[in-house]
Parts: sequence; structure tokens; C-alpha cells
Amino acid sequence: MSDNKIGNKRLRLSFLMLLLFILFPVWGSMAKLQNAAAPQPKTDHHVILISVDGLMPDSYTHTAQLNLQAPNLTQMKLNGAYAEGVEGIYPSLTYPAHTTMVTGMRPAQHGIVQNRLFEPPTMEQTLEWYWFAETIKTPTLWELAKVAGLTTAAVGWPVTVNAKIDYNVPEIFDPKENPPTAKRTLQYATPGLLPKVFAKNPTAEKGTDGRRTVMCEYIIKEYKPNLLLVHLVETDSAQHQHGPKAPEAHAAIERADAYIGRIIEATKEAGIFEKTTFIIVSDHGFAAINKTFAANVVLAKEKLITVDEAGKVTDWKAAAWAAGGSSAIVLKDPKDQATARQVAAIFTKIANQSNSPINRVILPADLQKLGAAPQAAMMLEAASGFSISDDLTGDSIRETKKTYRGTHGYLPTRPEMRSSLLLYGAGVKVGAKLPLAKMADIAPTAASLLGLSFEKAEGSPIAAFLKEVIAPQPKKSKK
Repeated sequence: MSDNKIGNKRLRLSFLMLLLFILFPVWGSMAKLQNAAAPQPKTDHHVILISVDGLMPDSYTHTAQLNLQAPNLTQMKLNGAYAEGVEGIYPSLTYPAHTTMVTGMRPAQHGIVQNRLFEPPTMEQTLEWYWFAETIKTPTLWELAKVAGLTTAAVGWPVTVNAKIDYNVPEIFDPKENPPTAKRTLQYATPGLLPKVFAKNPTAEKGTDGRRTVMCEYIIKEYKPNLLLVHLVETDSAQHQHGPKAPEAHAAIERADAYIGRIIEATKEAGIFEKTTFIIVSDHGFAAINKTFAANVVLAKEKLITVDEAGKVTDWKAAAWAAGGSSAIVLKDPKDQATARQVAAIFTKIANQSNSPINRVILPADLQKLGAAPQAAMMLEAASGFSISDDLTGDSIRETKKTYRGTHGYLPTRPEMRSSLLLYGAGVKVGAKLPLAKMADIAPTAASLLGLSFEKAEGSPIAAFLKEVIAPQPKKSKK
């Protein structure tokens, strides 16, 4: 063969290799898309998303070491997929977190930035929470399912009052009642649902979670919903009252495990177990506390809140919107930069003191990165062992009540704030494990299991846990 022919052959080979090099990433992307199914609602599939409020990951990663009797969580871990922890949202509170878990968005986007509504201190403090679904600004998992023609249900899930859910028992109570009654739940539940539940189950269950489990059992057997959202709460109250890892907290976890077992058994009795995926989640972790910092007391001393002799606020420039392990500072006039600088200087000085109750002052630029409350001029992050209150009088630093030994609300990057995630059942890769998942990924993962996809979400389906991943829906063009 002549040198010219050899040279031409080498040139063609080099050109072909260059072409392959250029095209390979495109072909790789095409292959990934081919492995991701297009959205197609799975009418014969069921997803049950169970939130165990405040459940920390060591409840299933170190069950034996904690001497916990949690056979259902253990079974799910061994025969399903799980994360060793989940990084949540800021502040790490129940209502913002639960909304992230059904939208795939963080609080600044979905709009549920706290548990409790902010009420200016000069107004009557109703202590109302973010109960109503219409306050959510972004699409939810139940809306996605509803549009696709799937059946939806929810029991005790936060921010679902008036939600377009087929069988709904929302979480709502009157903050002025002590103890709270079920009157508002009865008012807003799907008409006729609760009388049917308790007509078939006349024996009253003990505790909130017991009653919620009865509701779940009934809904599963009677309606076989494609999507069921469940919120169990007694693990949270036990840790608030007694502290994390207290015997009472462990007892609450063991009860929650038993309730999970009953929900699983209900799917077997309904004949849908083999086509059901169970997702166990929690909204936050827990930290032990023994002291409280009253940020409003400091603001009152600095004449930024005016309190009369009767303890009533007559005027204000800045006020705390407390969230357990943190607190937003809200300005009466959001454009009042002079007050914003003054408040930042006051609390930064306190934060720089030794044994300070404040770990750091978080300013708007960092709050934006965290996807936290846009209403906040800044947030105060409590130091370890401290919570923050919005009390107006008394000492700024005080011992906590004996019935308040644990809290949350801190930055989600703090290890003790890690929450939980286990997947078990249909469509799950058995044995899959992640060291850390993102809370915003939970809603897209649940959607993918139902053959659905969010058009827009911050999170993505957790491919490592799923046998099949649904490709994101393309954005609809505006005509």
C-alpha cells in the first residue's frame, strides 16, 4: 500500500474518531433519555407517603444500638432502599418541610415559610397556622395526581385544608383550645368520611396517631387510593416534652412503627400490597435544649418594640417570628434599612459574646441561598442547647420549662436536624442506599412512581432508588 493511501486511511480514521468523540456525549444523553420513561399515569399503582414527625435516621440505621423495637422500619431498610439522612429546609419546621415533600420546592418558592402565620405584635395574636392549601404557591403532588385521573387521599397532612383531595382529613385545630378538640377537623374533612370511618370502627383508638391509623386502614380498604399522604405526630410531641432519645421518645417511635405495620397490613387485606410503594419520611430531626432566648425582650429594651405597663405592644419597628431553633426578624416597614442595620448590629454583638444564645445572624443574601422566608430581614440561628421564643417580657435568657426539652427549626446542615427516608415495595431497587438525600427530591420521586412528573421543581427523582425513572415533562409553550 502506498504512503498516500496509508496517510488517507489514517486521516479518515482520525476524522471518524474525532466525530465519535464529539457525538458520544449526545449519544450518552440520548441513551439516558431512552432509559427514562415518558410520563404515563400508573392507574394500577399506589404510593403511600407516611411522615413520622421528628423521626431521626438512627431510628432505622442504629436500631439495635438504641435498643428500639422497630420491626417494620427494620424490614423496610433491609428489603428496600434508604438514605442515612435527609437534608431539609430552613427553618427545619413541620409545615414548610411537609410542603417541600409534596412540591419539590423550598419555602421561598412554595410559600409556606413557617408553621405559624406572622401576626404583627400590635394585633391580636390568633396563633393560627398555615392550614389552607390555597396558600401553597406551586403545584402539589395531589394536584399532579388529580389531573392525571388518579385517586388521592390524605390523613393529617399539613396544609391540606380545602385541598382538591378525594378523601381528606386535614390537620387543623383551634390554637385557643387546650387541649385542642377535633371540631375544626370535622368541619373541613371530606363530607361524610369520618362518620363512615368510625361507624365501621366504633372502638375508639387511643391517641391522635391511633385514630389516624384507623382512618388510613378504612380509606385503603374502601377506596384503594393511588396516592395516600399520612402524618403521624406523637413522635414529635414526645421529643419536645422529654428530649430526643428519652425513653418516652423511644416508646413513641415504637408505637409509630406498629402503626406503619398496620397500614402495610391494610394494603394486603385490600389486595394492593404488591402494587404499592411505601415511602417513610420525616420533616426534621431534634436537638436537646435547656435554655431559651427571648429575642423580643432585647428588641423592647432597644426601643424597637414599645410595650405599655399592661404588657401590651403599642408600636414596633422590628419583631421576632420565632421558630424553635431559629427566629426570623420581621420589619414593620420592609424598606426600613436603618432599622435593619440597627437590628443586625444588636444581635451580631450578642452573637459575638462568649456563651451566646445566638450561633449566627443570617442576612438576606444567605437566606435567599437557603430558600428561606423572603419576609425576613434576617434570621437568628440559636446556639446549641438554646431555643428562641417571641416572649415580650421577663429575662432575655431563661431556663426552659420542664416539659420543653427538645426542639428543631435550626439550619438543615446541622447533623441533628437530619430527617429520614426509606422506600419499600413496588418499583424500588432493593439494597440501594445513599449517605444523604435532599428533601426536595421526595415529591419528584413519589411522582415518578405514579408515572408522573413535575413540570418544574427544584428536586429530581432519586434514580438510585427507583427501577424506572420518569422523564421530566417539557415546559408547555406559551401561545
